[in-house]
Order: sequence, then structure tokens, then C-alpha cells
Amino acid sequence: MTPASHLHTFFPHRAYLSRRLLLSFSLPTLFASATMSTAPNTSSSNPYPTTSLTPPSSSSLPPKEPLPRMDETPDTAFYSQPRFVTHIDDAAISRLREYYHSTLPKQGRILDLCASWISHFPTEMEETATKTARALAKNGENAAEEAEAEGLNVIGLGMNVAELDANPIFSKTVVQDLNSSPALPPSLFPSSSSSSSSSSPSSSHNEQEQLDATTCVVSIDYLTRPTTILSSILSVTKTGGSIHLVISNRCFPTKVAGEWLRVSEEERLKIVGNYLWWAGWRRVEVVDLCRPSAKEEGPEGGQGGGGGVLAKLRLAMMMGGGGDPLWVVRGVKVAEKNGEGGGHGEL
Repeated sequence: MTPASHLHTFFPHRAYLSRRLLLSFSLPTLFASATMSTAPNTSSSNPYPTTSLTPPSSSSLPPKEPLPRMDETPDTAFYSQPRFVTHIDDAAISRLREYYHSTLPKQGRILDLCASWISHFPTEMEETATKTARALAKNGENAAEEAEAEGLNVIGLGMNVAELDANPIFSKTVVQDLNSSPALPPSLFPSSSSSSSSSSPSSSHNEQEQLDATTCVVSIDYLTRPTTILSSILSVTKTGGSIHLVISNRCFPTKVAGEWLRVSEEERLKIVGNYLWWAGWRRVEVVDLCRPSAKEEGPEGGQGGGGGVLAKLRLAMMMGGGGDPLWVVRGVKVAEKNGEGGGHGEL
């Protein structure tokens, strides 16, 4: 049984909104809004359409946290049972893996936020991370610096221990309810005296322990304190480090936060972009992974490496019958400027 069929098998028990249901009340034209500051562009290193998001106005303030939800019962109970399923379909997973391949660092330290049993990394990154995780498990924490210098150290932070333990790429796992404890735990940064969002990473965190990148797959909509959490991540990220918030339109409707279900897909992307700006991230962009990349399609819209499968995918998406839409809202930690710290300086 494929991962996608796993998802549909569990549908009656998970109150999981399908792509078709959400599309029935929103079919936005992603790049038509004035909130998108430039026309989408592509490059050889990033073959997907990418559009800069304008920052929120100076008078715009982050929403009061925690954001409200329909179901305010503890998340620890909701996520107590492991779900060994995927939350996007196979075509979307394939596009995400290619995006990660072209974007994420191949060495260093990556945090997989709201993690589970699979991280959707490309094969070569999975192999490198698994090798690093095994080396650390065998040699202990004393080998951490050497392994990190040569390999890919992936940290998984999630809600279910069984799901985290099943993911072989994690060198370290943390079970934490970010909605009740939004700061990253100090145990991830042993040489640090604090990992709060107000600390200065340049002074309180060993550079070897700081993050090169953070990923979060179809989970930002469940965080009730998104700006606080994203600020905490910023404080332990290296200058030039990045964050990649992957968004589709499937969800557990009772657990999404704020106005997620009341706005269009395009408005959701702007909301998440605002979270990043308010938290101090800069160079905030939307990457459109809804269609196969130029590399996959081949020259002049040809078959490239995918042939008829990609043509069928595009047709199915236009007909609303298959292929989950996918976007990445991402940001970068920029160097301090004009006395402003924590990545809050200008571009």
C-alpha cells in the first residue's frame, strides 16, 4: 500500500480535510496579489517559481498568542497515538524532495520541526544523515563535533516518541509540545546557558551547535504561538541560515490555529510570511511547488525526466482530482546591522 493510500485509509478516523474539499471554496491566483512584491522567477539552483513577500506594515502587529482553535484540548492527548502515514501525496513528496535537494545544506545541523517518522529528504541526504546518526549513537556525544563537521546532523522535534524513533536520520530527538513550551530546549545546545528567543546566539551558543537550516512540513498551521516559536529558532540559527515552512491544504480542522480555515490559500501564505517577518527573519519568499519544476518538465515544457506521469499530474491538478498543491514560505537570518540584533536588521 502506498503512502498516499495510507492517508485515505485513515481518512474516516482523522477528520482530515481533503485537497478537493478545501479547493471547493478557494482557487486563488497565487501571484496576482499586491502582497507579492515581485514577479515569480526561477534559476538553475531554484527551478521553481519564487516570489518575494512584502513585509507587514510598521503599524501591523503580530496577533495575540496563543491563537485560538476549535479544539483546545491538550495536544499531548491528540498526538498520543502514532500515525505512520504521510500528509501529502506521492507527487508532492517527490517535488519536495527535489526542492530540498536544490536548497538545503548537505552538511551541518538541520532541525526538523514538528517531525515524524519520515522527513522527505532526498535519498543522498537521508543516507548522509543516517550515517551521522549511527556514528553519534556508537561513539557518544564526545564525537558530536567531528561528526557534525563531516556529516549532516538532523534533529527531530515532534510530539510522538514512536514516530520520532522510527526516523533513522535523526541524531537526536526531542518530544515537546511547542504550543505549551514554545522555546527550543537547552538540551539541544549543551554549551548554551539559555535558548530563549531573547538570547543572542552569537554570544550564548557555540557556533558548532547553531542551526544551518530548519524544516517544517505541513505543520505551521497547528502552532498557536508561531511568532514566538520562529523567534526562538532564529536565535539559535547561524547568520545566513534558513527556515523552510512547507504548506499544503490538508489539515486536522479542529486543531489548526487562528483564521486558517477562513482564508484563501494565498492569504495563508501571506500570514505565514508575516509570522517570519515578525519573528525577525528576512528575505521572506514563497516558492511554488504546485507544478513540476522546469528541470522535471524538460526544455520547453517537454517530458524531461518524468514523461507522461508529469503530464497526467498537471492534468489531474487542473481537474481537481489529484496532486496536492505545495508551497514553501522561507526566510533567512541576516547579519546584524545598525545595532539591531538577532537577525532583525535590514537586508
